[in-house]
Amino acid sequence: MRKIKIFIILLFFFITNISHELMAKEKNCFYCKEYEYLKDWPVEKRPSAFIYEKINYPKDMFIKETLKNSLFIKKRASEKVYHRFIKSKSGLKKYQHLMIKDSAYFEAMFNETLNERGASVESLENLKKARDAIRQSLKIPPNAKSSEAVYKFWATGKMMTQIYKKNKKDKKKKKLIKNKELSKRIKILEDLKKQIKITKINAQRAATIEADKSINE
Repeated sequence: MRKIKIFIILLFFFITNISHELMAKEKNCFYCKEYEYLKDWPVEKRPSAFIYEKINYPKDMFIKETLKNSLFIKKRASEKVYHRFIKSKSGLKKYQHLMIKDSAYFEAMFNETLNERGASVESLENLKKARDAIRQSLKIPPNAKSSEAVYKFWATGKMMTQIYKKNKKDKKKKKLIKNKELSKRIKILEDLKKQIKITKINAQRAATIEADKSINE
């Protein structure tokens, strides 16, 4: 009886460990459980969010030559996304105008990945989750077209950049004026100190002269 109890306990721990391992290996996605790559996933069975859209990107978003090739667009967009959201993530709060503007590149990266037959469905689902989270910043619906999101992010980012530059310029101007006023006050104080020093010297001379007169008398 004791051996049976020990066996049951060991079996329980074994099953528990196996279940934990299986849960850890469970993929955190929905469509990837049925389709591994985009080439395996028929277009007619995909939600609109996972269908590639041919976009006429803003003229100043990509170099003209880059627009001829989807892979070049994705590469450039991926570089911008990596720089802004990974390498410079500590400055996202400070440079919100750049974060909004570069969110357009995130949209471009996701959209151009949908044009690759060998793209991983699991990776695309994870990218979409991140994309939808970023869209919330401008209240862009998850089911909105990529082109709509790109233009909203790009236009808003440019506008915010102009405001940021203007505010920075105004602060610099105010600081310069403040420094000029401070310089004037410092000069006035220095002149006053000199005047006080001269007055003290003159007073001492006058006192010495009066003392000499008294002695002579």
